[in-house]
This record gives sequence, structure tokens and C-alpha cells, in this order.
Amino acid sequence: MIKLLPGPVTGRLQAPASKSHLQRVLLAASLSTGRSRILRGGQSEDGHACLGVIQALGAEVTRDGDAHLIQGGGPVRTRTLDCGESGFCLRATAAVAALGDGFTLVGRGSLTTRPMDMVLEPLRQLGVVCGTRGGFTPLEVRGPLRGGRAAVDGSRSSQFLSGLLLALPRAAGDTELEVAGLRSTPYVRMTLEVLQAFGAHVEVDDALTRFRVAGGQTYRPVDLAVEGDWSGAAFLLVAGVVAGDVVVEGLAPGSAQADRAVLEALALAGADVTWEGADLRARESALKGFDFDATDCPDLFPPLAVLACHARGRSRLFGAKRLHEKESDRAAALVSELNALGGQVSVDGDVLTIRGGPLTGGRVDPHQDHRMAMAGAVAALRSREGVTMEGEACVAKSYPEFFDALSQLQGRP
Repeated sequence: MIKLLPGPVTGRLQAPASKSHLQRVLLAASLSTGRSRILRGGQSEDGHACLGVIQALGAEVTRDGDAHLIQGGGPVRTRTLDCGESGFCLRATAAVAALGDGFTLVGRGSLTTRPMDMVLEPLRQLGVVCGTRGGFTPLEVRGPLRGGRAAVDGSRSSQFLSGLLLALPRAAGDTELEVAGLRSTPYVRMTLEVLQAFGAHVEVDDALTRFRVAGGQTYRPVDLAVEGDWSGAAFLLVAGVVAGDVVVEGLAPGSAQADRAVLEALALAGADVTWEGADLRARESALKGFDFDATDCPDLFPPLAVLACHARGRSRLFGAKRLHEKESDRAAALVSELNALGGQVSVDGDVLTIRGGPLTGGRVDPHQDHRMAMAGAVAALRSREGVTMEGEACVAKSYPEFFDALSQLQGRP
């Protein structure tokens, strides 16, 4: 249990490593014919899960200071792939593992209740024998992934499409994918950038609805650094505009990460956020209500809901239907937990509505959801009584250092 006290925040921090970028890079490196050097991978549980998966698939992983050295192409070590609680790792690895002959993918915690059925039909269309237990893990795949034509439903998640795009250049045959209803398009563009870095070529239309992938391609090894994480940094930026003066280092202004859109939302709210060279500075601001469509960046709902609680008037966040299959039912969790702190939050269909006003504080249940825990912590900064939280260790999924970073900004040991 942790007690989070109200008070100002000030200081300078390095953004955490992006687990979204890291996992894509690790899977691509495992498919490379040589040794890649990956810098600044961070310590997230999702990143560790992906490292374990690529080692099981045959990659050799060693450490060189802050870098991971990844040598692809080794013999399979185990046929059971433990993806931890990482939805991306499981859905993307389903395609990568299908390049081989027979794997069982398993998950832990909330991942065991998140649907995986969307991967089955496209894999079968591409020559893979596969199945789930009632639409959930364990997921069985037996390749080889041959290529061909397949239709992919992107309306529920883009993660499996990213996995296909990572795997298909190594398939024996060429592939054409037709994608319908794609959400979170920035994450697919991130995957395409990673493929380009490793020398793989994918033809795609501007709308990301048709992909052509030549089979038999070779991935070249790379030497690159993992991007700073806009998802985790969003909480630090909101902390700054709500309660102080925070500088975040290590974010790429031109990043393909979907959550870079936090800058648009902060601008709509009247927040004082400016680039100072390569650093991003967020200062306490007189905030106003705002409307923002977070359909393509659903991970921004928790920090933006806290932002809206401290804004004058009504705010609306669109895209709430995408929150029901996260680590928690985030729409319901945001309503219950922020209201327990004195907020005025409601959800109706696809819209989360927040009416700004002072928060009293109280107890928060993070629902074993890393982003809910971080939201509760930031909400404490301008509350009257602070926030008590049990289960705060769930932040290790994406940002293990979060509470240490917040204490540093508050000047506490």
C-alpha cells in the first residue's frame, strides 16, 4: 500500500523506454540473420516477457551495459511461449511463431481473459493450423506461415496485424492482406518504420487497408536506441500542467507512437507545454474543458481523464468503447475510481464525460492496471487529502520507476 500526498512537482526526468517500440524491435531482431544492438530497452515487465519469448524461439540475448545484443536464427529452446501479461507480445508472436512448427502461447493475469480469436482466421488463410480455448489462451499455432491472401479485422486491435507484418517478409510466399476497420493506425505505422530499419519492404496504400509483402526477405541486423515512451510521459506532462513544472527528456517529436497525440489534447485544454530544444516542458496552467477523440490512442484515456478533472467546465473523450478489453475495463474503472476521489465522470456508449472540479482524494483501486495506478497517483497531486492505493506494483508492466520518478518530482526521498 502507498500513500500519495498532494503537493507541487518540479524537476527534470528521462522518459521511460517505449515498450511498444521495444517489442517490435526485439521481434524483428530475432528474425535477423545477424546480431543487433538495442539500446535503452528499459525494465518493463512487457519488455522482459518479449525477451523471454524471442529466446524461446531461438534468439541469443546478452547484455552489454545498457544494450541488449540479439543474435537471431538459433535453435528453438521451448515450444511454450510465455507472454506474461503483454497483449501485444501474444498477438504479434502468434504470427511470428507461425513461421515455425508447433508452439503454444500462454499468458498470465488479465491476459488470460483478453480475447485472442481475431488471430485465427487470417492465420488459417495463410496456411497455419491454429486454435484457442474458447477464444482465449492458450493459443496453439503450427506453421509454416506460407503466405497468400488474407482478410484481417483491425477494428478491435492492430496488434495482430503488426505481428503479421513482422512475420510475413520471412514467409516462403508473397502475401496480400486486406484490412478492415483498422484502429490505432499510428502503431501500424510504427511497425512499418521498424521493418524499414531492418531492411524489410512492405507495399501499402495510404489508408492502410491493403498490404503487399514479398516473401523470402532477409532482415539485416541494426544498432538502434528504443524511443522514449509517450504513453508513460503523458502522466508526467499532466502532472506538470496540473501541479508544477516538469521537464521530460528523451521524447521524439516526430515519433509514430500514437500517444504523441497527448500534445494535441494538452493544447486543447490550454496547457502550457513547450519544446525547449530536445526537451518537453509542462508548466502549471489554467485549464479549460476540451473534446478529444482518443479512438486511435486509447492508452491516453487515464491521464487525460485526470487532466479533465482539473479543467474548468466539461470535457469529453471519444473512443471509450475501446477500453473494455484492456488490463481492466478502463471505462468503468475511470468512472468508479475518479468519482471515489470526488470527480464527476460518466460514460455513455463511446463517450467519457468529465466535469472539472476539485478532488477531495481518498482510496483508489487500480484494478491491477498499470495506467489506472499512474492516473490515481497524478490525481493525488491536487487533491485535498491525497490518495491511498493498494496494488501499486502493477506499474511494473510498463513503467517500473514511476513512483520513484514521482517522489523525485515532489522532492521526497
